[in-house]
Amino acid sequence: MTSRIKDAALAAQINDETLAWREVICPVTAKYGNYVAKRDLRDKTIVSFQHVLEDTIPTLLPFVKAGAKVKVGACNPDSTDDVAAAYLAANGVEVHAFSGMTPEEYAKSIDILSSEPADIVADMGGELIEAFVKKGHKVDGALEATTTGVHRVEKLDYSFPVFNWNDIAIKDRLHNRHHVAQEMWPVFSNVTGLALYGRSVLVIGFGPVGRGVAERARNLGAVVSVAERDPVRALEAQHHGCRVVSLEDGIKECAIIVTATGLSGILGEKQIKQARRGAILVNVGHSNTEIDVAWLDTQKRTKMRRYIEKFEFDNSREVYLLNRGSLLNLAPGMGGSGKDLFDPFSAILIRGIDWLASGGAASFKPGFYDYPAEIEREIAEAILHSHS
Repeated sequence: MTSRIKDAALAAQINDETLAWREVICPVTAKYGNYVAKRDLRDKTIVSFQHVLEDTIPTLLPFVKAGAKVKVGACNPDSTDDVAAAYLAANGVEVHAFSGMTPEEYAKSIDILSSEPADIVADMGGELIEAFVKKGHKVDGALEATTTGVHRVEKLDYSFPVFNWNDIAIKDRLHNRHHVAQEMWPVFSNVTGLALYGRSVLVIGFGPVGRGVAERARNLGAVVSVAERDPVRALEAQHHGCRVVSLEDGIKECAIIVTATGLSGILGEKQIKQARRGAILVNVGHSNTEIDVAWLDTQKRTKMRRYIEKFEFDNSREVYLLNRGSLLNLAPGMGGSGKDLFDPFSAILIRGIDWLASGGAASFKPGFYDYPAEIEREIAEAILHSHS
C-alpha cells in the first residue's frame, strides 16, 4: 500500500501540461480552486472519501495550498487510479487509497480516516459519515454525494449537520441522467470491443442513472428492456421507448445486464443463475455490491482481459463480469469521454467544502439538509458563463 502511494515514478506521470489542460476544459473548477488556494485554512482538517482519479487533484490540492490538512480515501477501490493517488500523496495529501484494496484494507482505511476529529467531511457513499457519527466526532459539517450514501446516512442520529448534494438538480438531472451514460457506454466498448447495435440490454432501475443509460443504449442501436419495481417509473420507461419486463424475464432474455439502483444485492446467486449463457454483467450504481461478486468468486473464475472476468457454474454455464462489479464508467485508464462534464461537480465539492470552512453551517443544528440552493445557482450561472 505505502510503496504504491509513494511511488515517485507513478506520480511523475501527471505533469503541469496535463493539469493545465484540465483547467482549460474545467474552467469553473479552476476558478474556485484558484480562489481557495489563496485562502488561509491552516486551522482546518478536511477528510474526503471519494473516487481517487485525476479529477480529484484539482478538487483537493487547492485546500493543501491554503494550508489545510487534507486526507483522502477511496470510496470505491476499483475506481482508484494509482497514478492520481501517488500524485496527491507527493503533493501533500494524506492518501489511504490504492487500486484493488481487499475488503479488510478498505475497512481499515475508513477506520484510519475517522480515527481523529476533523472540521469537514466530504463523503461519497456515506460510510465515512457513518463512521464519524458512530465514533462521536463532532465536525463543522459534512457533504454526501451519492444515492447509496443518502440511503445509508439519512436516518443516522447526527452530531453535526450533513448536506446532501446527490439530490440537487445539477447532480440529479445532469450527472445522474446524462453524464454517467455518456461515460459508461464508450468505456463498455473500450473494455469489451463490442458495439451495441442489435444487442439486447436490460437496465435494472429507471431512476435518473438508469434512464440515461437506457436512453443512450437505445440511441446506440440496442434493444432495451427495463426492470423497475416502481410502476410510475416503469410507465415512464415505456414512454421512453423501452420494453418493460420483470426482473426474472429480463435476466433470462438479455445479453447485457446493467444494474443502476445504488442498492446492494440486486443480482444475487439466484438471479445470476437465471442469466442466459454468456451474459455480460455491468454495474453503474455507486454500490459495488449490486452484483454478488462474493458469490461469483466461489465459482470457476478466468480473467479474460483487463476488466473482464468469466465465471462458470452449473455445467459450464458462464457469465462475464466487468470491472469487478464496480462502476464501469470509472474504470481507470479506459478513456471514457466527456471529462469536462465533471466541471460542475468538482465545483460543487470545492465550493461546498469552502462554504463549510467559512462557517456556512454554523447556524445549522445536527441533521440532514439539502445542499444550499444559492450555491447551486451560483455554480450553474458560472457554468453557463463558461460556455458562452
